[in-house]
Amino acid sequence: MITVNAVSIGLADFSLVFWFVYFQYYWFPHLHVKNNFLLFCAVMALGFTTIDLLNPFTATSTLLGMLPIIVLLISEIGFLAVQNNWQYLPAFIDVSILAYLLTEFVDMSVIAGTIRLTSVTFAASVWGTLTELTIDSVIFAMVAMGILLTRAPMENLIHAMQGRSSEYLFLIFMTVLGLVYILFEYSLQSLADSDHYLIFLAGISGTLVIGLTLSTYMLMQTHLQEEHTQLQTQQQEFREQYTTELNRQLATVRKFSHDYQNMLLGLGGYLEDKDYEGFRQLYIDIRSGWATSNAAELTIDDLSTIPSPGLRYGLYHNYLMAREQGVQLFVKVPAPLTSTVAVLKEMAVLVDKTLPPILPEISRVKPPMITLELTETPQLLRLSLTFPVPPDAQVDSKHRIMTSQGQLDFSKLQRSLPQMATSTLKVKLHWGQLIVALPKG
Repeated sequence: MITVNAVSIGLADFSLVFWFVYFQYYWFPHLHVKNNFLLFCAVMALGFTTIDLLNPFTATSTLLGMLPIIVLLISEIGFLAVQNNWQYLPAFIDVSILAYLLTEFVDMSVIAGTIRLTSVTFAASVWGTLTELTIDSVIFAMVAMGILLTRAPMENLIHAMQGRSSEYLFLIFMTVLGLVYILFEYSLQSLADSDHYLIFLAGISGTLVIGLTLSTYMLMQTHLQEEHTQLQTQQQEFREQYTTELNRQLATVRKFSHDYQNMLLGLGGYLEDKDYEGFRQLYIDIRSGWATSNAAELTIDDLSTIPSPGLRYGLYHNYLMAREQGVQLFVKVPAPLTSTVAVLKEMAVLVDKTLPPILPEISRVKPPMITLELTETPQLLRLSLTFPVPPDAQVDSKHRIMTSQGQLDFSKLQRSLPQMATSTLKVKLHWGQLIVALPKG
């Protein structure tokens, strides 16, 4: 077994754990400290190194020697618990195993190459360790830059898999591979002249890393293709609905044009005959037949400040549904939204869970209208719904408004809220208001 001094162990621990933590949080930017992420990685690596150097069983016991790793993982799980981000735990474990295999593969390959090009003595020395870690860091930095473009698709995949059986099947698969590799590695390292097995270990870890990376990439591409197909289908449905609405409006305009000509001819005829009583009666008849225009005030282009097609088309779809039930839906987005794709997707789900259930009740209240406003701060994306309620309306629990005419039930919304999201339901005079705050991080 290759032996190195405490200085080499400390340097290797700090460097490898730094990159391990970096790749752990690479696809979870909302879980780490954004402004001081590199400092966070350095602190975690320093803590691991300190525990490893002070642990008396590091070199003598396999199980007790894993104490620094156990402390590191428990600390990270504790961070998830404090932030109330338990839903990310399965995906975080998957990424941790992949990060471990990646760091092992690169480090084993560099050490094996150093031994073949120089000697075991140099590779185990402080200068050899510094040389190997420098090469490791260069490779890790190149890998980080190379996979930068995969961050957003990977985040979307993680969010899409949450709570599904595929997430836990993938977790079991990754856990088994990680445990098999760890047992295999410790078994080989316990043999005499284990430096001869470094190339073998590097080959095994490299095969696992490449295989898992390709599998994840294929899974990610399949997910993106499914999302693209679903979005195309949704857009086609909305276009058909939009076309139907436009045709209805054109028919209304043509009818109004015809009726308008007849009105003018009738009024002009009474004026020409100086029949002012008939003119007055016809004018009263015309006014009595007027109704509020049902022509749509909102178009899909008016929602261009919403970057997410899913949320944009979802809002317009709900707008047309409201119009069909006689409810006027006013949509306000004062400024272009800058939230991530995942947050906007969550907001689209919340809108679909909120509006359709309350439209029948709102259609029976005067005036039948809802104002929907989307605003955001650096930390939150906020949904605000304002709607009329009868004078006797009262808030019952956190998700229901009771009136003599019925109830407005927001329980579907409450069940769909992410853990960190908050909602407020209140009634003031003749108006009710629902505010949902969705964290961006």
